[in-house]
Amino acid sequence: MNPTVFKDGSSHYRCVQWEPGKLTGYVEKIEFSFIAYDPNFANKINSEFGNETVELYKIIWNRKVGKFQKDKVEKKYLFHYNDSYFKEVRGNSIQSLLENQIAYKENKTPIDEMEVFEILGDTGNLIEEGNRSDIGGENRWSHNIGSNQFITSSSLFAKLKNETTVEEHVSTHYDYSQLSYEYNETETDKLFFKPIFKENNIQLYFVPPYTNGLTTKTKEPFGYKRMGDFLLKEEIK
Repeated sequence: MNPTVFKDGSSHYRCVQWEPGKLTGYVEKIEFSFIAYDPNFANKINSEFGNETVELYKIIWNRKVGKFQKDKVEKKYLFHYNDSYFKEVRGNSIQSLLENQIAYKENKTPIDEMEVFEILGDTGNLIEEGNRSDIGGENRWSHNIGSNQFITSSSLFAKLKNETTVEEHVSTHYDYSQLSYEYNETETDKLFFKPIFKENNIQLYFVPPYTNGLTTKTKEPFGYKRMGDFLLKEEIK
């Protein structure tokens, strides 16, 4: 019988937030993994490897900030990120996990990254992305997300030097579902949050911080506890 490592509900989340109704402004992208370990797995590791304690819950958190520019004609947005903030927190309960998420500081790193999104209805498609560094130079990926059997998905990778392409490669092996985002227009006076985990009588929600900080929002609903960028609801039985 194969051991179970993760509980159902462990997943990775991405969220891009920007100022609505503007041609330019600030943008923030958050990617985080929420991990819930199976207690039997954690106990086995802790009993066999005493110097490597596995706590039941973990959040791996990465936040990127920068500015955006909207295309004046098409519904496309260029996001340029200048700084990245990272942290990893653990806890043996959801409560302690969120307390550590609030208490731990992020490690800041300067970056030079860009993304271009095209908004089509209720979907935002990532059609271009790239990065630049002194060591790796400039790299770009252009994505063509196919719509039917005649137009297949493909990605063009290009390596540039002094704004001249020095290498190109086409791939059809991306997981192209990862390039499509759900597009949400948030209400100006209502707190926006998304469910991410449910276990017994506990429900956990993500509260995008930048989106909810742009205007005056209502407070969390009755029965929900706000803890940093998350909401916690515990049903009393």
